[in-house]
Amino acid sequence: MPKKSLFIFGLTFFTVSFGVAAMAALIPSIAAHFGAEQVYAARLIWLYMLPYGVFALFWSPLTRLMQVKKIIIFTTLGFCFSSLLFSLSKTIHQAFVFRFLMGCFGCSFVPLMLITVGKTVPTANKGKYIGTLFSLSYVSTCLSVFLSGFISWRIIYLMPAVLSFLIFILILRHLEDFDFRSETFRISYLETFKDKQAVTFFVAIIAGSFLYHSVQQWLGVYLNKTYVLSQLVISLIFTTATVSSAIFEFAGGFFSSHFGGIKVTRVGFIMMSIFASSLFFLRQYQLFFLFIVLWGSGWALTHVGLSSYLTHFPDRALRDASSLNSALRFVAGGIGAFFGGFLISRIGFKSHFLITGVSIFVLGCCLRRLLQGAESMSSFSLDKAATAEVVD
Repeated sequence: MPKKSLFIFGLTFFTVSFGVAAMAALIPSIAAHFGAEQVYAARLIWLYMLPYGVFALFWSPLTRLMQVKKIIIFTTLGFCFSSLLFSLSKTIHQAFVFRFLMGCFGCSFVPLMLITVGKTVPTANKGKYIGTLFSLSYVSTCLSVFLSGFISWRIIYLMPAVLSFLIFILILRHLEDFDFRSETFRISYLETFKDKQAVTFFVAIIAGSFLYHSVQQWLGVYLNKTYVLSQLVISLIFTTATVSSAIFEFAGGFFSSHFGGIKVTRVGFIMMSIFASSLFFLRQYQLFFLFIVLWGSGWALTHVGLSSYLTHFPDRALRDASSLNSALRFVAGGIGAFFGGFLISRIGFKSHFLITGVSIFVLGCCLRRLLQGAESMSSFSLDKAATAEVVD
């Protein structure tokens, strides 16, 4: 992949990720701004995630019909204008609509990047590329979460609108076409789901995202209601998590290349389970600054580990699997955020956190067996680097 194209992909990841995690920290402030209940304003979270997941299914198949560059030009402009309008929203209902549109356009970049890396980067370097790009995403997230403690939420979401316009200009001038139109246009998600290994891989994606977001998207509300913390302190706690995420997202790419994505993912799940379970016992909010490092680092390792594993899928499965990866992550995450709020209203924050922590631990322990059992039944085989990490 040419360096200019890699730079544009990295800048795009930085831009789209700016403000995603900040939303969980900003819900108390946005609710207060519009005079809405925090639980009602929290719809801004899953109103972004659900369309993100659904529309992610459409972008990868389009690479059979259009050049990657043309698709990204369209989605970059769409994301630019929807971000701008969201930052200028006059009512909570307008914010709902424009946040929804942000999800529709923002979902295109990850699957298109995974396809491009999978088809243009040598096997030995795929994990490093994935780790580098996603680490930029986490750096952006960290910056937005930190700034959310000091500046208005409107400015937080105006920034990606401005950056998107600049990226649009760079794409026109410097991005490679990345023409993968050699195949006949078709959407073959059902064929992908017929493969046992693909199905078990997506089960891990769904379960991990569902459990993570059922906790993550309610942490800001929990901190505000339980400890009556200011927006600054909440943002600093989230910043601690995103800093650790950025570090381990970058390092996770190298770990995946050397030890295999599945091993890295298992470690990540176990780290996450320790944090979620510890919330049942924590009494002082100061301890959050220590334990939340496990949460951010663990999620980063699971994210880059599974993403690296995905890039080793063969060409005939890579496009659809890349779209399904993003789609299932965000649909499951949106449902997890919704279900987390429902469960919290029934059994309380701490019981929900403990149940989720135990569930994540079980998932981490069973991951190798889950994927290894599917390997022998798969109708397609991964390349040697990916296969080795399953049977290792």
